[in-house]
Amino acid sequence: MGKMTGSKPPPGFYRDDPNRDDAASTSSAVLMEDVEYPDADLPAYQDVPPVAGKAQSQYHETQSYFIQPDLPKSHLSRDETTTITHYPLYSQDASFLGQMLQDQAKYPPTFTARMVGTHTETRRNKEKQEKVTVTDFDVRLDMTHLLVPSATTHTSLLRSGFETPSPGMKAYRGHRTKTATAAESAEDADAYINSYVSSQFPVRSFTLNRHIINHDSAGLETLLKSLIGSTNYRGHLQVSFPITHNRVTVYSPCWQNDYREKTWLRWFFYLTFLWIFSWPYLWFVTRRWEVMTAVFPYSSAPEGRNREFVVKSEHAFFQEWKASIRRAVLGKMQGWVDEEYRVATEEAGRDGLARMPSTGNATADGALGFLQQAVSVGRDVAMAGGWGADS
Repeated sequence: MGKMTGSKPPPGFYRDDPNRDDAASTSSAVLMEDVEYPDADLPAYQDVPPVAGKAQSQYHETQSYFIQPDLPKSHLSRDETTTITHYPLYSQDASFLGQMLQDQAKYPPTFTARMVGTHTETRRNKEKQEKVTVTDFDVRLDMTHLLVPSATTHTSLLRSGFETPSPGMKAYRGHRTKTATAAESAEDADAYINSYVSSQFPVRSFTLNRHIINHDSAGLETLLKSLIGSTNYRGHLQVSFPITHNRVTVYSPCWQNDYREKTWLRWFFYLTFLWIFSWPYLWFVTRRWEVMTAVFPYSSAPEGRNREFVVKSEHAFFQEWKASIRRAVLGKMQGWVDEEYRVATEEAGRDGLARMPSTGNATADGALGFLQQAVSVGRDVAMAGGWGADS
């Protein structure tokens, strides 16, 4: 594959300690302040140590510690996958476009682990019954920092620049549809950039993709499902690894590209069925370039032994965060588990309950200790009966 050299990715703003493989393995339960016991279920999420402002306020797919810089005249797509810019100079100056793409290629896509548990309940609405879906927990954990190399990362995992499609691979090379090229006419990244800028077609776009490779998602999914299953959860569990901020698209300055991004106009075309004519028209007049990919390896191989990792293995990551994930699931949390939450969980006792402060009064301290033991026993009894089942 052709390559365009660029600078080495900068260090991330946040990193876990790669040597702490078993940091969280000693704590595997919810803290005391997270626990209340209704008659028929485990506790609803009540009170946890405060998390970072972004984790509390944002309920998106993204919470990255490695923030990508904003581009002029740009916005993020509704599904949070694509940064779209209409800045004219990117379509008029090849060196300006190339520098922007090199800068953007240093930043990994946002990589997340998400665990969602739901169950259905039958409820009576006036004279009829209806089934509703109830979310038991929606726990999200950012993994973007695991893609950012450090000074100790093996040199084989350091990537710079771009990858371009091989001659026989079909891709958007400035046409309406994907095409392949002969080996003798293969182009590198610079040539594609120049062909985009010099194109005479007014309606065109150029896209940079960010791609993650060699992450054992299936193995990590198995570990997470096993962990949540150990709480005796009986609902419907979904574990996924959403990837966002993984594309940058440049649109050329023209009225077609300006109007195609306006939400009100899009709805107008939907409701009036004018999309039947507009979509074929846009497809016919638009030329696309999607030939540049910034690759971010998680490790040296998808699975197996003797793998080298950019930061740490999937198993080491799981060991560090499993106590926090388990606590968040039992607390019916809907939001982000961050570093502050992990530290608070680590500081809990072996039984997962926060240590009660001493009041200086022997009678009061004894009562608080008895209450803590009662909560621990109640939690174990509730877990033994299972929770989150359909009803």
